[in-house]
Amino acid sequence: MADLLSQLLNLIDKGTVEQRCAALLVLGALKLRIAPVAKSAAAALDHANPLVKDFAFRYFEETEVKDSVTTFLKFLDGGDKEIQERTVRLLIKTGAAAVQSLIKAAPGASRVWQLNAARVLCAARNKAALKGLLQMLSTGNDEFNKSVCDLLTPVVREMDLKEQEQFYGEVADFAAELEIKQQRPAMVSAMRLLGQLGRAPARRWLFKFVGPEQPPVIRSHALVALLRCLRDQEIRKDEYAKLFPLLEEAEFSEVTRLALELLDAHELPDDARALLSKLMHSTHTDVQKFALRKMGEVGTPATVRTLVEQLGDADYRKRDVAASSLRKIPEARAALIKELMACDDASKAWSIAELLTSFEGKWRQDTIDALWKRFEKAVTAEDRIQSAFLHALKKADEDEAYQRLAEAAGRLIKAKKYRESLGFLAPLRDFRAFKPEHRFYLALAQLKLHAHTLATNRHHPALEALCELYRNSAYPLFETLKKEKSLAPEELFALGFGLVERTGNERDLGRDLLEFVATKFPRNKPGKSAKNKLKLLGS
Repeated sequence: MADLLSQLLNLIDKGTVEQRCAALLVLGALKLRIAPVAKSAAAALDHANPLVKDFAFRYFEETEVKDSVTTFLKFLDGGDKEIQERTVRLLIKTGAAAVQSLIKAAPGASRVWQLNAARVLCAARNKAALKGLLQMLSTGNDEFNKSVCDLLTPVVREMDLKEQEQFYGEVADFAAELEIKQQRPAMVSAMRLLGQLGRAPARRWLFKFVGPEQPPVIRSHALVALLRCLRDQEIRKDEYAKLFPLLEEAEFSEVTRLALELLDAHELPDDARALLSKLMHSTHTDVQKFALRKMGEVGTPATVRTLVEQLGDADYRKRDVAASSLRKIPEARAALIKELMACDDASKAWSIAELLTSFEGKWRQDTIDALWKRFEKAVTAEDRIQSAFLHALKKADEDEAYQRLAEAAGRLIKAKKYRESLGFLAPLRDFRAFKPEHRFYLALAQLKLHAHTLATNRHHPALEALCELYRNSAYPLFETLKKEKSLAPEELFALGFGLVERTGNERDLGRDLLEFVATKFPRNKPGKSAKNKLKLLGS
């Protein structure tokens, strides 16, 4: 056996390429791990022929390499990418055995070498390996440190609570010793790691770097880390004092956005109203929207007044945020009703009326009466603010609102004020309880106003309304039309003529109307015209 081993070693050292490869293959298959073999295989790693090098790697991949760690260090940045990958896998197999050698060789190595070494150290995951990674970060550049932090992300995620606590201590000590001017990439890395660990005690150190005197990249990373470290924590008064000024900076930057996100995720102190009022005048829309949102959490009368004022802002986004905040304040209902009663802006009035539907509570009768008077005045003036008042009246008492509309329309119809009546009749169509008699009044008003267009408009609104009433209800439409004193013979003829020209059951109603006109007014022009039309129809 000794002679065979000697022959195999001789082939590795002095044989042809094929002989060297064959000998390495045999020794690897035998998993023979003794010093002379390891020495010869290590020497083959430096052979000029890539095939010999490949089989030398295969030998070590099949056997233990713990005693040969230093042999492989040079391959972490040597050769092609495949050699580097094989070296990383080999060193990872050694576990903790490679850690000290990697840490010792790292300071003078290339970035490629260090990055591959970092992969091995992340896999080892013991205390020494993690300290070694922090040492690398202390001298790394932006790109290298980002890559190492990315490698550490799954490592931190897989740690148990005890391991995370220990690693936090290491990172906190590491961060405390850094100099921001000379080690900015390391500072960023420390913040990233503290954020991943999410430990509340890191807040004290992180808050040192959010002020405007720090570089923007440092401020941003400090705030990102704080978002994670303060996830389930309350923000302290002194910390608020450092965050609010970030919202007042002239330029809306990533720092501003992150400060908003951090403040938005926490309840503000009771004395924050003055600060929020100041932020309402910010030149940044997002800051204004934040102030409006948070106003809803404070909920004082002054806050409510401020929010109500914003409902009239030209920017719909501000109106939406103000409305959302007011919905959270039950006490805002009274202020909203009062503002609606005094409001002259149609857009703002509609915002208030729509918002009031989200509040519960009984409406006072004197409030309903006053609101109705404002609605009547708006209808008379054809002011579009009327829709807001009607919306509020329906919320207050839908049945009463319907009754008031119907009574007002009835009075105007009786007084032959058809145009004015439409302002009260048309809204009835949007009520669930739109009654047939009020459908008739609506059609009558439209007919009286536009009877002259019946002959030329097959889709006249009065025709459409009467056809729908005739088809979908038991309302005695023909009898009602006969008794309606306001309808002249010409209007009855035009209506009957229009109905018989249609294709539905309403043609029967039209025929009945023509027969009525022909019988009652036989000597008048409408009666004669009705008689002629009936002859054409075959009656």
